[in-house]
Amino acid sequence: MTLADAAQQLYALVPGEFVAARDALAAEVRRSGDRDLAGRIRRLPRAAPAAWAVDLLARDDAGRGLAGAAALGDRFRAAQAEGDRAALATLADERKATLAQLLARGRELAEQAGAPLAGPAVVALEQTLRAVVADGDAAEAARSGVLVRALAADGLEPAALDGAVAGEAVDRPRPRRAGPGAPGGPESAAGPDRGSRQRDARRVAREELRRAEQAADRAEADRDEVESRVAELDDARDRVADDLRRLRDEFAAAEARRAELDDRERFLRRERRRAVEDATAARREAQRAREALEGLDAD
Repeated sequence: MTLADAAQQLYALVPGEFVAARDALAAEVRRSGDRDLAGRIRRLPRAAPAAWAVDLLARDDAGRGLAGAAALGDRFRAAQAEGDRAALATLADERKATLAQLLARGRELAEQAGAPLAGPAVVALEQTLRAVVADGDAAEAARSGVLVRALAADGLEPAALDGAVAGEAVDRPRPRRAGPGAPGGPESAAGPDRGSRQRDARRVAREELRRAEQAADRAEADRDEVESRVAELDDARDRVADDLRRLRDEFAAAEARRAELDDRERFLRRERRRAVEDATAARREAQRAREALEGLDAD
């Protein structure tokens, strides 16, 4: 088994099952002698709900939906580079329909798996799907099937992929795309200072968003781990309650049996007293009969 094999196996599970399954798999690998791999498996983070839904889409029908979205993004960027306004208008409509279909399918898959997405997770899923169309590397990360956090990209700056894919360092620098603020782009006419400030502001905002998302993912993972422990304690409490009910039933049955035996003992004691009295009376009668016989013999 490799780390990639373990990740593919674990991120196919619903998030609520991840921690226990990960730890069990790590323990199994450790027992087999591969301590290094066991440690790397144990460090795999739980996927945020939106990222898990993207992982479901990556496995759904061999990921054709995500592949189609990635191909749409390639066509969109080509049309932008060529300045083809008619193609961009057509592709914008196609992008809207594709994103709606993927969002609906992701929510459907999550619900079928037994872990429907809540409001914030739906927003994060839509944001990630937009990143798939806007950024080629984001699309590659989403199609890995082991995405662990939501992604964000608008086509102006590379998506922040550091720590986005389980077990990999995927923060890969890429050449800056032509666009607003780039040479020949709309912002260049406004002057390099203004364009630079706007790019810096976007970069800062994007970094803050990435950190906030990572903090939210860690908080959700911690929450889910605590919920998992609470569920385990609830199960243990239920088992103890079942044992207590069984013991109470057995105790009640034993009490009833003891009461029955007490009644039987009292009955037998009365019967014994009567038997003793009857035997004593019979012995007296026999003694009187013997004495009468002896008197007759004496005469």
